[in-house]
Amino acid sequence: MNPAAKMFLLILGLLASQASVGSHIVVLGKLVTNETMSYVKDECPDNDICLRSWWKSVIQVEKTVQGKNLSGRITAAVMQHTSLNARYKKAVRLFVLTPIEDPDQRVKLRADYYLEEASEPQQMFCLSRDPKALGLNAEGTYTSATGDPMIYCFRLPGS
Repeated sequence: MNPAAKMFLLILGLLASQASVGSHIVVLGKLVTNETMSYVKDECPDNDICLRSWWKSVIQVEKTVQGKNLSGRITAAVMQHTSLNARYKKAVRLFVLTPIEDPDQRVKLRADYYLEEASEPQQMFCLSRDPKALGLNAEGTYTSATGDPMIYCFRLPGS
């Protein structure tokens, strides 16, 4: 096979592998606004009780971790039951977004992305000693032997 054909197949393979990752975008940021989309008609059938509706989430993107590079404030649509508390909004977290492909749906929701998931903030402690050797009741200890000394990272119950 000639070099040009090999290069073409290599590029084709790289593009295919990117597509297989999906169209998910993962960003680090803060939730600025989370409010009901009063402009979207309730899709709940008559005489039924529906516990979820469309909400608008405005996210201040600090960094794109994976996928299409995003920056600034973006608007995402999410189906949820109730409002989020102020503490939840203040925390820096990872958001998993998916582009809204259907132009009519983008117009209806006034958003460019679906908010698929948001991380819960977690706190881990890292020491150069095994937490068990210190008598700590650590949940799921992760070790890194890439440096000197070995590092032990863990969560404490209730932290």
